[in-house]
Amino acid sequence: MTKYTTVFASMLRYLSRSEFESAVSGNKGDFRIRVLSCWDLLKTMLYGLISNCFSVREIETSMKANGNRLYHAGLKQVKRSTFCDALEKRKQEIFKDVFNKLSEKAQKVSGNTRKKFKDPLRIIDASIISLCLARYNWAKYRKAKGAVKLHFNLDGDSLIPFDACLTNGKVHEIKRMENLARERGVIYVMDRGYVDFKSLYNIQLQGCVFVTRMKDNCAFRRVHNNPHEKDGAIISDVQIELTGPATKKVYPKLLRKVKYHDKETKKTYEFLTNDMEREALEIAAIYKERWEVELFFKWIKQHLKIKSFWGTSINAVYSQIWVALILTILIWLNRALEGITSSPHELMIMMKSALLTKNSLIGLCTNIYVPKSSDYSSQPFLDGFKC
Repeated sequence: MTKYTTVFASMLRYLSRSEFESAVSGNKGDFRIRVLSCWDLLKTMLYGLISNCFSVREIETSMKANGNRLYHAGLKQVKRSTFCDALEKRKQEIFKDVFNKLSEKAQKVSGNTRKKFKDPLRIIDASIISLCLARYNWAKYRKAKGAVKLHFNLDGDSLIPFDACLTNGKVHEIKRMENLARERGVIYVMDRGYVDFKSLYNIQLQGCVFVTRMKDNCAFRRVHNNPHEKDGAIISDVQIELTGPATKKVYPKLLRKVKYHDKETKKTYEFLTNDMEREALEIAAIYKERWEVELFFKWIKQHLKIKSFWGTSINAVYSQIWVALILTILIWLNRALEGITSSPHELMIMMKSALLTKNSLIGLCTNIYVPKSSDYSSQPFLDGFKC
């Protein structure tokens, strides 16, 4: 007898139910809950994200239209009031813990991933998610604008989320830098918004390498000129010493400043690093990898629903963002472990079209019918379009 499953159930196969229930019990998520458990809420939110449902009413109507197929996917029909109430009351820390556990699992899977450089690469950045201040009055960012800030640590080798945290839009990137830079023996890449010499010196003490941009108002003294090609992309490569009263105190060691000219964009960049051994061109190549996190932010904002939200409370907004990040790791795990060659964007399109069908993700990607030219000749209505 053939055992069938749905595409939705197949996508969830690498999400451990026991680990999820451990996160729920640790946060007392299902305490005195009778109707919609945290597990059912997670699956409903994943269904809404993949189906790209604009509102809670659309989730309810879509699930009602597919009522006879929900059982095999492990889903239940949900009322709007029940779903909204669950978004308000189920703690967002549950989904944050699940994200962290899935991230650890993905790191183990990607252990054999080929490194782009000698040491593992970590890209730290933050992105603003704009909100309407009239509806989200807790998310104050500007005088007439609301926002949530997603602080992110991306694995630069496997391009999977390594760590993340959510804050109000007013919180500066530097205040969350220590939470995202806790590893040893890795390379941290960040923009000049993270140039805080006390935090950078902590990275130095951890035995890590950092590469960032040089600030224009940074006071320093040149100590030594490193040799470099005169006609190459490297304009200068020098060792410097900070001379500012405050900066010299918090960062007493030497730094390295590399001035690089990009022939493609015709722009000149000044990089700041504590690495004294790598070639200057490799320092520039390391910083160039920072663009991957910008592409990641662009992808999740375009293809996952984190620009408009189903709830207005801080708990509802944060929960939806955490579930969106969980979905990105689930897609990565399925692609890595099932050998799926389709891009994440193509996979999202296929899942949206066949989410509740009796199939698997690998079957969805491999059993694609490609019509032959002879198939078109048998269709009379196409005869008028023949040349």
